[in-house]
Amino acid sequence: MVDVHLHTKISFDSKEEPENYIKRAKELGVKTIGFSEHYDFDAFLDGEKDVTLADLDRYTNYIEKLNKDYPDVEILQGIEFGYRKEAEPKYKELLQNYPFDYVINSLHTLPNRGDCYHDKFFEGKPLKDSYLEYFKGVLESVNADYDYQIIGHIGYVCRYRTGEGSQIKYLDYSDILDEILKAIISKDKCLEINTSSGVGGCTFLPDMDIIERYIQLGGKLLSFGSDAHNSNNYYKNAQMLKDFLKQVGVNELYYYKDRQPIAYKI
Repeated sequence: MVDVHLHTKISFDSKEEPENYIKRAKELGVKTIGFSEHYDFDAFLDGEKDVTLADLDRYTNYIEKLNKDYPDVEILQGIEFGYRKEAEPKYKELLQNYPFDYVINSLHTLPNRGDCYHDKFFEGKPLKDSYLEYFKGVLESVNADYDYQIIGHIGYVCRYRTGEGSQIKYLDYSDILDEILKAIISKDKCLEINTSSGVGGCTFLPDMDIIERYIQLGGKLLSFGSDAHNSNNYYKNAQMLKDFLKQVGVNELYYYKDRQPIAYKI
């Protein structure tokens, strides 16, 4: 399978060399690999330092060099945008100036609330209310006014939650989840299956019952992302995902090149 959600030293939260992912891909016989460095302008708007914004010129040059150095591997240049309504003009500008193969649109923060996985996000509210607030933000992100391809890690809000009610189950949030999934389908966007689920009790993000509902509603565009920040986690839980997809009758996934979907059999 093609892992299209990988972070390297170009991102603020990784120290990994891009070459190490490529070497792992070659060991596994994988012919295509996709990097997706962070560009979290949402965090910048909240006062975080520029460190959250990848150096895009350096990133572009690095991808060009890697493609020359490893001609037997297709190396894609993706980007992960941290969604915020106020960031839309900035993201539109970047998409005009950089040759991204695809954009993963991810909700990490909410205005005046900070990062959705931090303990502070949940202070003063019942857990379910905080989750619903996150899902409303995800729904807004699906309607973003820029050319993204993939909706990233739905369920991120529960990644580091533990205890009763921490796992997000479709039936507990069916109304808002149906809105989100139907919007993704109607806009021909791709739902990422993120296999780095954290400690929240979910197998994937979104979890299996939500993926099954997406398929039931007619969703076909699915991508695989390990969300690895080091090469040891490259291809994480890939076989588990492949087994699950076969159980639910899915035999192809998608990646993007030049922002166009490419289907491949699994």
